[in-house]
Amino acid sequence: MNEHQRLFLVQAKSDYQVFGILRYEPKVAACHPLHYLQTATELLAKARAWKQGPATLSHKAFVRFLRGLSTSHQLQRDLGFEGKNESWQHLIRKSIPLGERIERLAPALNPDGPNPEYPWPRANPAYAPAEYHFDLWDELQGSADGRQFVKLLDGVFRNAVAFL
Repeated sequence: MNEHQRLFLVQAKSDYQVFGILRYEPKVAACHPLHYLQTATELLAKARAWKQGPATLSHKAFVRFLRGLSTSHQLQRDLGFEGKNESWQHLIRKSIPLGERIERLAPALNPDGPNPEYPWPRANPAYAPAEYHFDLWDELQGSADGRQFVKLLDGVFRNAVAFL
């Protein structure tokens, strides 16, 4: 791992740690853990991208990162999917739609729609993130696919050094 990757990974892990704390706080508005989840996943993806040199500054990094996990045999082994390639591929494929929704939480990718940082629409704000009901949050917490996705992320962050 080069120094640029390390720096992005340190920040990604810190943001993911805050997500981990906030996701269990029922009195905290969903925008807060979602914000940290979005930044953590983006930074993790950029840590991986820095392996090839300077990474793009785009917020669209996480889905590409997820797709790349399908060929990470090291992570597959680390997360208990050795010899279960079909199951691993299936898990990654069904994670992509949630990854896309998390990626679109970045205000730059959705300036006039729901995001966890700024009131929207931009020209005439009508919604505050702290008051908004994020269906994505319900899905991450309440559905089997959502919980499995967060479990995958837990494993990815825990084992990131091995596959970056």
